[in-house]
Amino acid sequence: MQPATSNETSPPGAAIGDVAQLQFSPIRDGAPLAIGTGFSARQFRFSDFPAGAMSPFVLVDHFEMWQPTFEVHPHAGMSAVTLVFENTEGLMTSRDSLGHEAAFGAGDLHWTMAGRGILHTQAPANHESRIHALQIFVNLPARLKATRPDSFRLAAAVIPEVRLAGVRVRVVAGEFGGCTSPAQTPEPVLMLDAHLMAPHESLLVPIPAGWNAWVLVVNGKASADGGGSLGAGQALCVSAAIRAGQLSLRTESSGHIIVLAGPRIDEPVVQHGPFVFESEASLAQALADLRAGHFGQVAAAGERTPDLKLQPFQGE
Repeated sequence: MQPATSNETSPPGAAIGDVAQLQFSPIRDGAPLAIGTGFSARQFRFSDFPAGAMSPFVLVDHFEMWQPTFEVHPHAGMSAVTLVFENTEGLMTSRDSLGHEAAFGAGDLHWTMAGRGILHTQAPANHESRIHALQIFVNLPARLKATRPDSFRLAAAVIPEVRLAGVRVRVVAGEFGGCTSPAQTPEPVLMLDAHLMAPHESLLVPIPAGWNAWVLVVNGKASADGGGSLGAGQALCVSAAIRAGQLSLRTESSGHIIVLAGPRIDEPVVQHGPFVFESEASLAQALADLRAGHFGQVAAAGERTPDLKLQPFQGE
C-alpha cells in the first residue's frame, strides 16, 4: 500500500491532509470467470491486493447470470451478500436451509449471514431474468463465526438515496450523507452504489480510522485522489490505517462506482471455497459439521412460505 503524497490535487472541500491519511493499493482488473452457459463474472479476491488491504471483504464477483448455475451449496464463517444493480431484468430467487424463500430484483440487497453454517441456492427466476450484480463475501471476526445463520432481503424502495448536483448515491448499508440504511448487518459496513452523471463530478467518502474501503468502477472512468485513474472493471483498496481520512473520487466521464468499506479484521484468512475461517482447525470443524448434516436442508421451491421481510440478526 502506498501513502498518498501531498502533491496530489484535491477537489474543493477536501483538505490535502484528509487525502494524505489514506493508503492506496495498486489498481487491479478482475479475473474473468465463466461457469456453465449462463454465468460470467470478473472476480476480485483478497489475495489480489496487499495483505489485509481488502479486509473485511474476501471476494467480490461482478457478475451477470441468466441461467441457473449453482446447485444447493454451503457457506460458513462469513456473509454472502448479493447487491443487485438497477439495470437487472427480472428476478432472482433464493432458498436456504432456514426455510427462507425470497425473490429479489433490480436495486435490491440480499444478505445471507452464514455464521456457523447454512445451505442455500440462488438462481434467475425464469428465462427472462438477467441478473447484473455483485456477490460479496464479507468476513466475520472469529468471535462471530459460530453465530447462528440468518438471511434477509432489503427492497430497493427502502434504500435511502443522497442526491447532489450530478450525483446520486444509494446508501445500501451503513450511514452516508445524513442517510442511514435499514440493513442490520452483523458488523458495521458501508455499501454505496453511486452514479456520477457527468464528467468532473466528485464524491467524498469519509473513511474512519482502522477501516478499509474497496472501490469498483462498474462503468465509465474515475480517479481516486492519491490512487490513480480507474476504468470500467477496475478496483483498488483504500486504507485509513491510523487516522480517519476522506476518499475523493472524481469522474473523468460519467460513472457508476461502488464503494464497500468496513473495519479491518486483523486475523488470518483461511478460505476454502465458500468457507472463510481464521484457522485450519476452525475450517476443519465447519467441514465436519457440514458432513454431519448440521447445516440442515433446503426445501424444494414452493414448499415454504416466502419470507421477504427484513429480519434483524439474532446472536446466540
